[in-house]
Order: sequence, then structure tokens, then C-alpha cells
Amino acid sequence: MSYYIDFEGINLKDFKNKLRETKLLPSQKVLGEYLDKGFDYLEKIGVVNLFDAQKILKTKEKAIAIAKQSDLPENFWIVFRRELNSHHPQPRKLKDFSILSKQIIDKLADSGLKTTSQLYDKIRTEKNRKKLCLELDINRKDCFLLTKLTDLCRLRYVNPDFATLLVKSEYDTIKKIKTASHIDLHEHLTELNIEKNYFKGKIALSDMELIIRDANYFDTELDINE
Repeated sequence: MSYYIDFEGINLKDFKNKLRETKLLPSQKVLGEYLDKGFDYLEKIGVVNLFDAQKILKTKEKAIAIAKQSDLPENFWIVFRRELNSHHPQPRKLKDFSILSKQIIDKLADSGLKTTSQLYDKIRTEKNRKKLCLELDINRKDCFLLTKLTDLCRLRYVNPDFATLLVKSEYDTIKKIKTASHIDLHEHLTELNIEKNYFKGKIALSDMELIIRDANYFDTELDINE
């Protein structure tokens, strides 16, 4: 059960359809323009899933080499590589969560747990969670808070502040987000944030569609039964 989306479990066709349905940013326009040709080339050279794609595009230099071989624009492969890697976002630093007390952050740091990915295996099951919290003298309520924050930060673009908003909402786990209506999610989070001001950025309706879509790429759900 991995912290990240399982790239081996996502085939090219599914990812292609996702990109086709996604509202691309101006800087990503090249993805839409060469989507079919790019994915046709990947299939031609034997790429089956996202793991294979990430491997052949591991570095910018490899992306440039693929551009020459495929006779497709270099920028397509560079932007595609960036989009692909964004699904394995950088872990969040636990010290950046204002919702966590300094005491808890220090206890975790003293145990070598400074990021959400480092914490993940320690809290992903009830057994592991109970063991960690007994060892560090962290109460049950805070253990569940740590678990949910870690779970939510596996999603792209979910920073500590947005994770805090989510964890205080009705959609406090990836499992709940998976089945949410993007309209209901947007309305609920907007209203809650107006009241509590957890998140400083803009909450766009299109972002909620993206979050729900990304949540459904996870086939692992944390064992969270409060």
C-alpha cells in the first residue's frame, strides 16, 4: 500500500482520456494539440502504463531524446513529463501544518518523521497507528488528525492549508472525496473557508473536478475508523 498513486496500475488509454477531459492551462496547450500522436508513439515503442512512461521520461534529457525519435515537439514531451510527475507530488513537511501543535511536531521529528510520506507507513493501519501513538504519547484524536492530513496530502496541489480545510470539512479523506459531487464539494469548502479562513487561495470549481478525478486514481484507502 503505497503513499503514491500506483503508476503500474494506470494504463495509457485511461491517462489519455483523463488529459482529454482536463481543462488544460495555456502552458499545457501543447498536450492537447499532440495528444493522439504522442500516445500513439508511446504505444508503438511498447509503453503500457504510466510506470513505463515515467521511466523513459525520467530526465529532461531523456524527454528531449524522445522528441527527436518521435518527430514530435520537444515541448510536448517536457510538458507531458511535468504533468506525469505531478501525480507523485513532493511530500509535505509536517512542521508546515499550523493545525498541529509544536509538541506533536517535535515528537514526530525526534523519531525521524518530518514529512507526510515518512509518516504514512506509521499511521496507515489501526495497528501501526496505535503503536506509534503509544510510543510517542499522542492521543487518539490527534492520531486521526495526523492520519487524515497525511492521506489528503497524497493528492496533487493539496498543501498544508488546503489539507486543513479538507480535514475540517465533511470530505476529510480521499475515500469520501472519491464519491463527492464537485459542485457540492466546492460549495461546502467555500462556505467553510469563508467562516474559518483556513485556506488563503482561491477555491475554483474546476479544481474540485480535478481533485475528485485524482482521488479516484488511488486504489489504496487508509484504514480510518474513528
